[in-house]
Amino acid sequence: MEALAIQLKQDGHEVTVVTGCYQPSLWRLQEQQIPVISIPALQRAIHVTKDFQTFWQLRALFKSIQPDVVATHSSKAGVIGRIVGSLLRIPTVFTAHSWSFTEGVPQKKKLLYHRVEKSVQLFTTKIITVSEYDRELALMKKVAPSHKLLTIHNGIDPIEKSSTTEKTCMEQPVIVMVARFEVPKRQDALLKALEELTDIPWQLQLIGDGSLRPALEEFVELHGLTNRVTFLGNQLDVHSYLEKSHLFVLLSDWEGLPISIIEAMRVGLPIIATNVGGVKELVSDGGNGFLVEREDNELLKKRLHQLLMDVALRQQMGEASERRYLQNFTFTPMYQKTVTVYQQAVLELAKKGD
Repeated sequence: MEALAIQLKQDGHEVTVVTGCYQPSLWRLQEQQIPVISIPALQRAIHVTKDFQTFWQLRALFKSIQPDVVATHSSKAGVIGRIVGSLLRIPTVFTAHSWSFTEGVPQKKKLLYHRVEKSVQLFTTKIITVSEYDRELALMKKVAPSHKLLTIHNGIDPIEKSSTTEKTCMEQPVIVMVARFEVPKRQDALLKALEELTDIPWQLQLIGDGSLRPALEEFVELHGLTNRVTFLGNQLDVHSYLEKSHLFVLLSDWEGLPISIIEAMRVGLPIIATNVGGVKELVSDGGNGFLVEREDNELLKKRLHQLLMDVALRQQMGEASERRYLQNFTFTPMYQKTVTVYQQAVLELAKKGD
């Protein structure tokens, strides 16, 4: 989202970013003179009082700014932002980074969010899904008609390779996982699998933070893995860690189209990931990595062992990752398609007004 906002600004568009609690990573936007407005009442969880506060604050803000289009990027902001925008006759575009009613989500939550999403589609001009999986899921669940839905895969800018970068601990392959320590991420599954592979060399770097981290730090200590597992917390320069790694792993109970996998593909890493959401659109099983099903711990251990012990296979799959990234997941095509959708949304509302 940040890269998209920055490019829009650089191309001469006026951009304002509205968020819940301010995140330190948003400094890049302010560096580009993009206004960042925080509405603390805007939170992930459903909270009637705070959601009404958010509604009225967004309404006042939109009336003040008078945007040509409202683009929303998360479930809660997506619902409230689209309702407010539509009531003020502003075209709305929702980017679904992963549906809250996707497979793997607890059943009660899945049913609730499906009902909410179906009801709010009347306030929606266009919906961008970041994977074909999510577009097909929306059609199957009758969330919106096909003319409102379009898949645009996530994309990121290429980065020049550092000629001085050396893979660390060559005798110990470095595995890296970049993810919040929150549901639906499964660092626990990775640690449990690796705990049974202590007879072979490996080092694990876990990048991210969250409420589940302390319990996993305790697990590492309890099982004598402190000399093999490093908790790095949140990092602004994830790229430098990826460049020095040998294998990227992302285990999740559900996903959309993870940027973290695309970042790993960009630096030429082989991938092991859970076969959920749009992950199979990034990872070709046996091509640039391996896919494992949720809770298939035996296959996970087998694939980890295979890639940790086979340098040639890691190299081959890593090169395939980089090729796949360059062919399908760079920033410019994603940006151009997204801008086109914004323009179409504006034109559609203008036609309705004629």
